[in-house]
Formats: sequence, structure tokens, C-alpha cells
Amino acid sequence: MSNSETPRQLVVLLHGSGNGSWSWRKVQSALAPRGIPVLAPDMLGYGASPRPSERWSFAEETEHLRQIVEAKQAESVHLVAHSLGATFGLYLLRALGDRVGRITLVDPVVVSVLRETQEEAGFAEMEDQYQRFMALSDSSAAAHVFVEHWSGDGTWAHLGDKARLTITDSVPKLRLEMTASRSDTTTLAELLKTRPRATVLAGERTRVAPRAVARQMAHALGVVVTSVPGAAHMIPMTHPEAIVEALTDAST
Repeated sequence: MSNSETPRQLVVLLHGSGNGSWSWRKVQSALAPRGIPVLAPDMLGYGASPRPSERWSFAEETEHLRQIVEAKQAESVHLVAHSLGATFGLYLLRALGDRVGRITLVDPVVVSVLRETQEEAGFAEMEDQYQRFMALSDSSAAAHVFVEHWSGDGTWAHLGDKARLTITDSVPKLRLEMTASRSDTTTLAELLKTRPRATVLAGERTRVAPRAVARQMAHALGVVVTSVPGAAHMIPMTHPEAIVEALTDAST
């Protein structure tokens, strides 16, 4: 498909906190030979995207993503969202409405869902992470805590210098994202005014919070959670084949 063609359905890959569009590279590489149109935008403050404003909010992020997606003029959109990207994916679903033909949530993190559905263990896990992260004024130390929360003890030491610097540079945006997530009270009914066909994936070894969110989102969307064997939280990078399989099945 040439750049001038309008895709019938566009797969939009939304990354999580502390990552960037680069976290989808393995998935994109696997989808490219299949001729599936894919867009992997950077959130504000990541990659090539502009910095967020001083008054950044979920609404600002949603508008940023909406403009990028609508510029492609696709007939339909398949939103694929990982981690906190699921929160933005659900906000984008609300903004795009019926233009979203399908949504795939990958180890989703949506703090408002934990609060509303009284998933106390999951909410407490997110609150503990927030308190530990916010207590650290040193960006490198905060990035270290963040990475090891989601990827396990010892992960920080095994990252290359470039990866550590990239994540450390994202700490100011991470603080904004965590603060906004913690105070968000948007309900499931408000997020799911339209309910496209859906797939929900969760890592077999993931944290309590995304497992709880996956369970609640699957229930609300009328599907069953698909467990990814052996996977923890970072499924797009560690188990991209599971996502590719889900997207390929969704297109049939």
C-alpha cells in the first residue's frame, strides 16, 4: 500500500508509560510482511512528539492522538493499547466513537477502573508504586524504581546506557501521568459509550493491577481474558508473537 492510499482499517499501537513507539518495533516488524497498515504514535513527551503543556491532562493527550489518527483518514481504526496506553486508548475510543471497529487491550492499566470496581489489591499496588516513585526527587532513582516495578528486580542493571537515559528523561512526564491517573474518576460507562469488538490480553506472570483491570475490562466488553503464557507486563517486547496472533485473528 502506498503512502497516498487511504487504509480501510488502521491498526494504532499505543505505548505505555516510560516507553515510546519503539516498544512496538517487534510487533510492527512482524505485521509489515502481512500488509497490515500500522501507526505507532509517540505520546506527548516521548520520542519525536512535542512536550506536554504545564497543564497537561488526559484530554490534551487524547487530542494529540486523535489528530494523528484522523490525519490518516482510515475508514476504521483498531486500537491496540498496552499498560497505561489502555487508559489513553479508552479515552480515544470515546473521542472517535463508531470509527473504532476493534480494541485490543494488552496488560491494561486503568486506575479509575480499579477504583470504581473496588479492586482493592490492584488499587493498593498502584498507590504503593505512586508513593515510592513520587518520594524520589532524583530522576534516575525514580526511573530505576519504575522499571523494576513493571519488569522485575535486576532489570535496571541489565538495560543499556541509552535505554536508562531514555527512561530517566521521561520521568517528568511519568509524574504527570501518575498524578492524573491517581485522580481520574472516569467510569466504565463513560469510557465505553461505544463497545467495539474486543480482545483483552494479560501476562500469566503480570502484576496484580493489570490482571484486575484486564478482568474488569473483559467483563465489561463481554469477552474472556486471554492469558499469555510466561509473560509478565512488557508483552509487546517480550512476547510480540502473542499480540501478532491476536491481531491476525481479529482481522479474519
